[in-house]
Amino acid sequence: MKLFDIKAFAVNPLRNVPADKQGHFIIGLIAYMAFHFVGVAVGLGVVAVLAVGKEIHDWFHRDRHTPDLWDAVATMAGGVAGYICGL
Repeated sequence: MKLFDIKAFAVNPLRNVPADKQGHFIIGLIAYMAFHFVGVAVGLGVVAVLAVGKEIHDWFHRDRHTPDLWDAVATMAGGVAGYICGL
């Protein structure tokens, strides 16, 4: 990797992550933070239900939404990141 590439990555490490996936990650993080006070399993469970539920909704409304497995993965990754930050 060139020095220029390393410098560009250091300035904006998320530049190659689509904005849609970043949004899903943030929503997963916020959902976990909102529900982890009840319990860690509850927080992660809510994130999983939201992630899968959103993609099921997208599946049935394909005229306006695009179902994508990676959206659910990004949402759950946000919840896991919240869990890791809380350790």
